Amino acid sequence: MTPLSTPGQEPGTPGTGSAGGATAECHIWSLPPLPRPADWFRFLDSDELARCSAYLHELDLARFVTGRVLARSALGLLCGMEPESVRLRTRCPGCGGAHGKPQALGPAARWEFSITHSGDVVAVGVTEGLPIGLDVEQLLDPETPPESGMPPEHELVLTAEERATLLLLPREQRAPGFMTYWTRKEAVLKATGEGLNTPMHSFAVTGPDRAPALIGTAGGGEGRPDHGAGGPACRAQLVLADLDPGPGYRGAVAVLGAGAVRVRMRPGTELTAPRG
Repeated sequence: MTPLSTPGQEPGTPGTGSAGGATAECHIWSLPPLPRPADWFRFLDSDELARCSAYLHELDLARFVTGRVLARSALGLLCGMEPESVRLRTRCPGCGGAHGKPQALGPAARWEFSITHSGDVVAVGVTEGLPIGLDVEQLLDPETPPESGMPPEHELVLTAEERATLLLLPREQRAPGFMTYWTRKEAVLKATGEGLNTPMHSFAVTGPDRAPALIGTAGGGEGRPDHGAGGPACRAQLVLADLDPGPGYRGAVAVLGAGAVRVRMRPGTELTAPRG
């Protein structure tokens, strides 16, 4: 997975936003789902082990376990701790349930992180002291595209203006363009902590032919909090950058409170390799 160059952004340079803060360092590690996920259960706490029992498919279990292993191993590396000693808490801000965006506790609490998985990619992004959202999505099968060139979910994701922008593209470019919108928006919602409680079509980001940026709320955003996705406070504090997770994927990362983000791609194998 490597940073993706966008118009106005040379490869290897930080993504930029409207915030006046310093450049944030974002570390990202990725791996395919780990084989034999049960071999890694020692990294999980009791709540996470309970979640494991609910997975019906081995691949879904492997993705979940790989995400937690990457997160604990990354935080342990950055904090000088054993991964098994890193404590995580997952609590929904709405209902208090054990789901939503996980947070680090104890010595690792100063680090913010975000986990994503799609297809054969599982990744974790980590920043120090700044909320982060990371998203990777697998592209549609190019051999079976929908009639419009866009997946049926587009009405749940795109504003009217964004749909019109995609329809101006050649049909074969619409699905990749849609996934660029999707990953940028989901990265924003993960960074703000809103998750899917906020509809993606309620705010706008730049299109696939432009450098990634949060534009604002759709339809004026009446009744939306200023700090929510697309609100004035969020636009002033959030920076977006596209990623290239590899052929057949799109990715994006969002960071709150930074003026720019410099992405450091690191091999996931450095986290899972046996320590001497």
